[in-house]
Amino acid sequence: MSKSKDITPHNVDADGNLAHDLGGFADRLTMFGIDRTIKIEDSPMKPYEERADAIMMLLSSPKLGIMNIHAMRRASEQFVHKEYLELSYYDRWLKGMASLCIEKGLFSQKEWDARIETLQIGAEKMLAQNVKTSVDKDE
Repeated sequence: MSKSKDITPHNVDADGNLAHDLGGFADRLTMFGIDRTIKIEDSPMKPYEERADAIMMLLSSPKLGIMNIHAMRRASEQFVHKEYLELSYYDRWLKGMASLCIEKGLFSQKEWDARIETLQIGAEKMLAQNVKTSVDKDE
């Protein structure tokens, strides 16, 4: 099991395990409601997953040197269990990359929060418009 120098009460369970410490422990996987079946076929990537992959490649390029696999692992170890389990694989990547970009000073937490709020407002407006259009078509 992975132990970290950054162990704090918010990201460690009662047994002293970090949020990402699940693999190989069937009882822990079951305890958290994780499907233990192995899927042989690959699912096609969603557009945002492809973008997350591209962002990761860009930020981890040796020329930029903004992050590496070790930094990404450290970022993923900071998640609390509930958050780690609720996020998809690429959502964890995105959250980790954002955290590392803030840490490196590429943008501030305030700038990140403002951008997220703007995107959420835009998404809510689009959803409301789609619902209105859908209702209009049904009438």
